[in-house]
Amino acid sequence: MKRRIIDCSLKELGTFGFRKFTMDRVAADLRISKRTLYMHFPSKEQLLEACLEEWLHRKQLLVWTDDNLIDELCTLYTGIRSLDLPVVMRCCRELRQCCFPVYRFFLERLFGYAEACGTCAERDAQAGYLCRTVSSHTVSAVVSDFLIRLFGNEEARVVLRGYPLSPEILVVFTRGLCTIKGRAYLDQRLKTLS
Repeated sequence: MKRRIIDCSLKELGTFGFRKFTMDRVAADLRISKRTLYMHFPSKEQLLEACLEEWLHRKQLLVWTDDNLIDELCTLYTGIRSLDLPVVMRCCRELRQCCFPVYRFFLERLFGYAEACGTCAERDAQAGYLCRTVSSHTVSAVVSDFLIRLFGNEEARVVLRGYPLSPEILVVFTRGLCTIKGRAYLDQRLKTLS
């Protein structure tokens, strides 16, 4: 039942957005009582968090696969390239305005993902894929800054007016971290993505 509720809610969000999303409409579309809906999701915020988790999983965004950093950033790059960025930016702005607790949940996921990338960088430097001078803090900071500018922070987008943030920045950033061995691996990964 939870899967059906989340799928229906994602459809509703795609049609009506966060401002007009209601638990009443979800219950009516599923032909269940609101009581049944609230048994599975005690609040609208919990349902929206579950929807956000599912959307991120489907788009392969901020979903940690425990691969090396090059693979992680290539997966993120692929996920971002599949998005309609103006629509996603509008949705993020709407989420921030309408349901700040869920937006904060999204930011926590974003920062957690960036921190995991930093941790992964240390391991990959020891394996010879990344330069030894690469610090986990730098990787975490750059990944989180990129994602915040892309998804979360209206003020950051104002500063970048006229300069759309491109997912290719991830490739350039990743290449800059790599050793010769890492660049060969990255080039191989990018060929498989094309």
